[in-house]
Amino acid sequence: MTTLRKTTYLLLAILAIFVLPWVGASIQYQDQFPPDFFAYPMLSSPQQEAFSWPIFLLFAGLSVAVIVLYLFPRLFGFRAVPQPDYRPAKRVGFPLWFWLGLVSWGGVAVLLWTKATGPAWLLHWSDMPLFWGFALMIDGWVYVRQEGRSLISRVPQEVIGIGVSSVMGWMLFEYLNFFVEDNWFYPKGDIIDREEFLLYAAVISSGLLPLAFEWYSLFKSIPALRERFSLGPKIVLPEWLKTTALWLSVVLLVLAGLFPAQLFFTLWLTPAILLATVLDKIGVWTPLRPIGQGNWTPALLIALSYLIEGFFIEGQNYFSATHGPNREILYTMAPAYWQYNLPYVNAYHLFEMPLIGYSGYLPFGVYCWLWWIAFATLQGIPSRFFQEAPFQPHKPEPA
Repeated sequence: MTTLRKTTYLLLAILAIFVLPWVGASIQYQDQFPPDFFAYPMLSSPQQEAFSWPIFLLFAGLSVAVIVLYLFPRLFGFRAVPQPDYRPAKRVGFPLWFWLGLVSWGGVAVLLWTKATGPAWLLHWSDMPLFWGFALMIDGWVYVRQEGRSLISRVPQEVIGIGVSSVMGWMLFEYLNFFVEDNWFYPKGDIIDREEFLLYAAVISSGLLPLAFEWYSLFKSIPALRERFSLGPKIVLPEWLKTTALWLSVVLLVLAGLFPAQLFFTLWLTPAILLATVLDKIGVWTPLRPIGQGNWTPALLIALSYLIEGFFIEGQNYFSATHGPNREILYTMAPAYWQYNLPYVNAYHLFEMPLIGYSGYLPFGVYCWLWWIAFATLQGIPSRFFQEAPFQPHKPEPA
């Protein structure tokens, strides 16, 4: 397939993610959107559907099945993999950027969690040092475990590239959030003006996708995880089923705009499904392809990356504010402090996130890798993540 055709199909897929929810919502509102429909940041969320035990239990059952898969993979047909007795050939100390990340992340976290009132400019932009500082810390940990090898030490330019791609990769979800009636919102977003908040959101989002790849690199450095899922069932989807998945994601993108409460969860699924199927059809490697050989490691570990990171992000968000008896915010200096208002499952919170909501981090982790592959393919950027192991010599995709 020619480069032009690959580029065209990828651009059409990304355009579909932007346009199709708008089409559905336009039909629902008969082209008369509410005045504040696209207001950003969203300072509140409209009343959502009431809690539903059947829907909660359905999602809870699926979440438990995933947990069992990670803990007991042999129940799902995975074979045991002998664990090598790994001992590092040499010991290396933590690199400079680990300590810079620790100071950056730790210093701002202390200011937020102690409810400091200044410096205001730093607290208003706190997510930037928090996200990137944490990424530097994880990379430094990988550096120690991998005997001096990490993403920053080997391919710093790729980390920067992933950060650049992360801006649009996350702001796409901020846009999609409009069409599911603001599942998350920023109740203190008005402590800075809207123009600054938009710039703030774009800049700080550069740190979100790199965190996924840093966690994945850390998981790959742990012998017990590195091969745990490499001998699983071999699943190769027929082309007709891939095409069905492609068109189903297209339909769901439209329907999410028409039925935002009933299909809110598809927000986290359809971008990944659409990108995965299009990338596969144009012959570009994705972390889902090794499943055909029984190797589930890339898919399961990148999914796990944001489930773990999600816990840390939600925790640092929650402790940056003072709360009242009904979970209301009494004080925070973080304009991007977020809360959730999910239909049907908005109960049993862990920090601000409803417990069931954490399951959405799993497909988001896969999306992070797919988005970077799509971005790098469009830009013609050679990437270590066009393969499972980022520290193997790069092998360019065949033309």
